[in-house]
Amino acid sequence: MLGLALVSGTSDSWGEDSRPSQPPPALSVYLPDYRVKSGDVVPQLYGTTHLVLFSAKPNLDGSVDFSRITPELLAFGQKARADGLVKVTFCVGGWGRGEEFKTAVSNETTRARFVADLVAFCATHDLDGVDIDWEFPKGDQEHADFAEFLSALSSKLHADGRLLTAALGYSRPLPTECWDYLDQVNLMSYQPWSVTDYEPWLRESIVRFLDAGLPPEKLLLGVGFYAKEKAGERRAVSWKNLVDPNSAGLPSSEYGFWPVGTDACDLRIQLVKEYGLGGIMVWDYGHDSGVPETSLLRHLSNGLQTPVDASPR
Repeated sequence: MLGLALVSGTSDSWGEDSRPSQPPPALSVYLPDYRVKSGDVVPQLYGTTHLVLFSAKPNLDGSVDFSRITPELLAFGQKARADGLVKVTFCVGGWGRGEEFKTAVSNETTRARFVADLVAFCATHDLDGVDIDWEFPKGDQEHADFAEFLSALSSKLHADGRLLTAALGYSRPLPTECWDYLDQVNLMSYQPWSVTDYEPWLRESIVRFLDAGLPPEKLLLGVGFYAKEKAGERRAVSWKNLVDPNSAGLPSSEYGFWPVGTDACDLRIQLVKEYGLGGIMVWDYGHDSGVPETSLLRHLSNGLQTPVDASPR
């Protein structure tokens, strides 16, 4: 089932008079550099709690290329945090932008430079922290090097009152000691890389990390705002295009598409409450509808306002 349901209702639950007395679970949203071309763009973030600017790129010597964290992206972030309700961090790495991680964290000299560059960028632009997106460390040695890097970076950022988060693939948790260094784990639980049952796969992804010692309140369950073909070419279609009045819908596929829409969001809201998780992570802001009545971000915000069950499954 694709779950192409639209958002019902027109009122926002995030008005001044109806805001819950207890803070809702976190709602962390990635914003890629290619989504913001002008510094005049007005954020439509609804109940977002964390905005992640995507992304800087590590170099082999441990220095960091910040050229993709553009002035326009930073201006968007400053507008987003103007009311004091949104934490704005920046990401380093990501798909196609992290091949240098292995070398950059492999020795004390390059790790120290890597940490220093990230901490300095945070301070220069008054950002709330750093998100690490290495896709993906392989083997025990790379995981051990990654743990050393996270330990050093965590020490510096936390001393400044800043956050350290990481986007992780659903198949292999980090070493147990890393959970102490991280404030949040953004689990990239968008779709399986195989044709399998969707909800059981999502539950298995959660349990794998909880069994590895990650505190549930640090786990943010990822959702993609796009439909993706289950196999074959693995074509993807943004939610905003699917709900456009002139949309042609999904292409024909013998494999079908993984779900997108309010059903996919509601499943994650349900699992956050059932397992006592920290919230939901979204990839990405630009895939969402700009119309409030069909915005999945707004739908998630409203759904997460109900207090999370304090007794995880």
